[in-house]
Order: sequence, then C-alpha cells, then structure tokens
Amino acid sequence: TTVFDDVYTDWYTSYVQYVYNNNLMTGIKGTEHFAPNANITKAQVAQVLYNMAGQPEVTEKTVFTALTDVYAGEWYGDAVAWAFNNSIVTGDLNTKKFNPNADVTREQLALMMFRYAGFKGYDVTATSDFAGLKNAENVNNWALDGVKWAVGAGLISGVEKNGVKDLQPQGNASRAQMAAILQRFCENVK
Repeated sequence: TTVFDDVYTDWYTSYVQYVYNNNLMTGIKGTEHFAPNANITKAQVAQVLYNMAGQPEVTEKTVFTALTDVYAGEWYGDAVAWAFNNSIVTGDLNTKKFNPNADVTREQLALMMFRYAGFKGYDVTATSDFAGLKNAENVNNWALDGVKWAVGAGLISGVEKNGVKDLQPQGNASRAQMAAILQRFCENVK
C-alpha cells in the first residue's frame, strides 16, 4: 500500500488496504507501520468492532467497575465498554480483569466475530464440520460455536503450510489475519 511503509506485496496487502480505506483499522499509533505480522490484542479487536459499528455513543460504563484493568481515559475505553455492554467481549469476572493488551487467539477472535454478527442481527447459522482442517479437535468448547460459524461463513480457513490447512485455534491472530477476516465479514456476512 502507499499508506504503510511495512506493507509490501504479500497475501494480506489488499486486505490491509481495504480495512484502511473503510476506516476499520489504522496503523500502530504514532507510526506509519501497520505491523501486519504483529499479534492483535483484545483492546485492538474491541476497537475494530467498535469502528465497524460506527463508534456509537457509550452511556453505560459499568465495565469500568466490573473489570479493574479497563480505564475510561485509555484509547480503548469506550470501545471495550461498548463491546462489553453488548456481550461481544467479556472479561474474567472472577479476577475482574479484561487484559486489554493480551494477544487474541484465533478461536477468541472467531467467537468475538460470531458475537458481533449476532449483535448486528446477521445470519449466524453457517457451520462447519472442520473437514480437512488440522487441529480442529483442539478448539475449546466455549469457542466451538464461534469457530464453526467462522469457518462455515468463510472468515477463516486455516493457516496453510506444505499443503495442509491448520486451524491453529490457540495460535495468536495477527493484524494481517484480522484485516482478512474483516474484509470477508463485510463482503459476505449479512
């Protein structure tokens, strides 16, 4: 792209351009870098989904008392509050933590996209039996519906290596993967 100095011709180039053009994702704050291979964090995903929703006003801010590591003054404060209010993200209510800077796994991302689609009233009936996907049996039960939907809806298809597609449910999701999932979501999920 002409926007980021670290995005070259690669599998993700058009996806990064798409999310930038549609105001869904930006670069790393204060730089001209997109950091396509960096892991995406929970706060970043919340912000992206909040951007997709049009950044609605957040009046209910109980998240700031429910989760002790989410702060109103942070760049992600309203995004996490909005996503928490709409059950798109949760935290660990036992520890009262959200861990905004924690990396997001591929199964966590699939579940958040599934919840966002449900919040928007989109069709979430797509499903998959994971045929041909390595490590599909390792998807955690709490994420199973979200991952089946994300695969069935064509949002994720596994990471291909040597002709084998690996679902990698506990692998970290990269910013480039997030960009690809966002474009597929915007173009195919209604």
